[in-house]
Parts: sequence; structure tokens; C-alpha cells
Amino acid sequence: MALDLNLMPATARTEKQASAIQFVGELGRVAAVPWKNEGGQTRELCVEPPQSDFAGFLWRVSVADVGADGAFSTFDGIDRTIVLLEGGGFGMYADGQLLHDLAECFVPHDFPGEQGISVQLHGAPTLDFNLMVRRERAVGKVVVLREQNSRCLPADTALLYVARGAACLSDESGLQQALRCGEFARLRDGQGARLPDLLCTPGSVVLAVCIHLKP
Repeated sequence: MALDLNLMPATARTEKQASAIQFVGELGRVAAVPWKNEGGQTRELCVEPPQSDFAGFLWRVSVADVGADGAFSTFDGIDRTIVLLEGGGFGMYADGQLLHDLAECFVPHDFPGEQGISVQLHGAPTLDFNLMVRRERAVGKVVVLREQNSRCLPADTALLYVARGAACLSDESGLQQALRCGEFARLRDGQGARLPDLLCTPGSVVLAVCIHLKP
């Protein structure tokens, strides 16, 4: 099925949109800020609750630039997931031992935020997608969606990020929302709310952030 990517610009806001989509954004319009340890820079796509600082967030999604070898920030009580978006990738080390080689794009890797991690680049600087979740209150994961498995979103999907290509969201109210590479959509929370359908163009990759709150 061909997608009409001119259905609605990502910045548009309508009453229908509120039925499934809380907001839509674009990576290129998000200001870069220093890491917690000031070793790099990151762009925050979404944080819950809104405006939370590092000590108070429930979950947080960001895209980071890693341009040099160095240490990651540490986050007590936080579960982390990192996904290589572009670049040469890097080795992740703790106490001098290689823990994981982040070398393949669009393959999520989970690790505890307390762990002291340093990275060694394989060459080119990288762009990385990051999910952080406060483990005592929620469980989070990143699911990789492509054309063949994209129509029905995973349960508890809270945010979608188009990592490659393009996609379109379609909800039960008739809204169709185009999303291009680098754009993201925060879906509305709500008991019994129906998730929209997602259609990906051939070769596209969309990252779905799923958040399940603990009782």
C-alpha cells in the first residue's frame, strides 16, 4: 500500500489528532543539551512527567551524539536501552572488559544505569537512541518495527520514532498522520485507549517505545 506522506505535516494539531496522538516532533528542532556528566550532548524527545529533571523522571527518551571515546553518565535505579541509529558504533566497557559491541544499527541493547560504562568508537561518530526507565515504577522496552510487522503496534506503545524511511499513523477517528525520518509521535495514555495502526514504507525502520507501569 502506497502512503500519502502529504496527508498532514508533523507540526499540525487538530481535534481529531488528540484522540490518539498527544504531540508530534522532529529531532532537528530539538535543542541539544549536555549529558549529565557533560561528556557529550543529547536531545530529549520526551520525558514523563513533563519537565522532569534527571532525579524525577519516570521515563525518558533521547537521541545522543557520541563523537569521542569516554564515559557514559550513571543513573541509579534506572534501566537503559540504547539503539545505534547511524555511525561506526562503539564498544561498551566496564572495568576494562568489553561488555557489548554496539556495531549494528537498529538492534536494542539493555543495561543497568548504575553500571560504569566507557565507550571506544570504532571510527565515525555515532547517533544513538536512548530509553531510560525508573525500574521500581515501570518496565520499558524498544521494539523495532518494519514494513512486515508494523500495522499492529505492541501493547503499551507510548512513543514512536522513525529511524529510517517514512511511515503513517491511522487511528479509529480517521486521522492519518505522516511521519518522516527523524520525526516522532507521543501517543496518548489512557485506560482502554485503542492504539493507532502504523504503516511503514518499504525499507523503513520505526522504533516503538513501550512503557508498562508497575502496580
